[in-house]
Amino acid sequence: MRKTILSTADVARLFNVTETTVKRWANDGMLKCMKTPGGHRKYEMKHVVEFAQRVQLEPACALSLSDQDALAQTIQVAILTRDFAALQRVFIEKALSPDKCDLFLLFSYLYQHQIELWEIYDLIIAPGMMEIGERWARGDVKICQEHRASYETLDALAKLQAQIHVKPATGLSVVCACPGNELHEIGLRCAASLFESEGWLTHYLGARTPFEDIVYAVEELHPTTVCISRTVSFTDDAEREACDRMLRTVLASGVTILLGGKVLCGHTAAKECVYRYSTLRELLAFLKHREVSRWPYEERRA
Repeated sequence: MRKTILSTADVARLFNVTETTVKRWANDGMLKCMKTPGGHRKYEMKHVVEFAQRVQLEPACALSLSDQDALAQTIQVAILTRDFAALQRVFIEKALSPDKCDLFLLFSYLYQHQIELWEIYDLIIAPGMMEIGERWARGDVKICQEHRASYETLDALAKLQAQIHVKPATGLSVVCACPGNELHEIGLRCAASLFESEGWLTHYLGARTPFEDIVYAVEELHPTTVCISRTVSFTDDAEREACDRMLRTVLASGVTILLGGKVLCGHTAAKECVYRYSTLRELLAFLKHREVSRWPYEERRA
């Protein structure tokens, strides 16, 4: 697939303008570029995306893809028609492919064409991984295939973060964790990337973080927010009670709590509230306008 460094011709083709126009954008300081020893202008993908967002310029076509990619035409048409169902199918096929497939190149290509981060997460990765999970439950996919798809997706998301345009620092910080025996961290990784892109200092603790270690991280790092992703039920009352203590302790310290995934909370007498989000689009709304569900932290048993 296409690399993330674009030429003047690439940018011109992307926005259906002349190369002279692109050079003028660069000369005027509107579009950041670098020059090779031979004097050729090159453009980082994240700077092109930043420029397009700032001037509200939509891609007029899709950049070329490697002839070796059998799904190239499908991807290009889907991007131009905003066919997320088709892009989801592409993601599933690549994630389950027996050949080593760098999903980062797919995600990077989508981001080059102004597919927003929350769209990549909510409309492609999340439903795609859900479909892979359902195939595993039906016996159509082996557990090793599901595991490979998950870890290659996590690896691709980590690589994509380096390409994303990051907004100026907000002075806000967040600790992101999957507490207890929670193994599924793709949703959390997506949330952490969103925080980082919005200018938050992000401390990523990942999967299977002990409840007491989340409390320790809050005491050590003094974040303004804790983002917790939980998709599985508690194994027993002891784990439920440990989660309850952690949440009450964090709330008592004045830190905002954001809950993602199908989080189950045990009983507490506390009257404080936490925020809950079910999609990355809702989380983005919170980061910008705090428009997510206010959820009383009370007894909610399965």
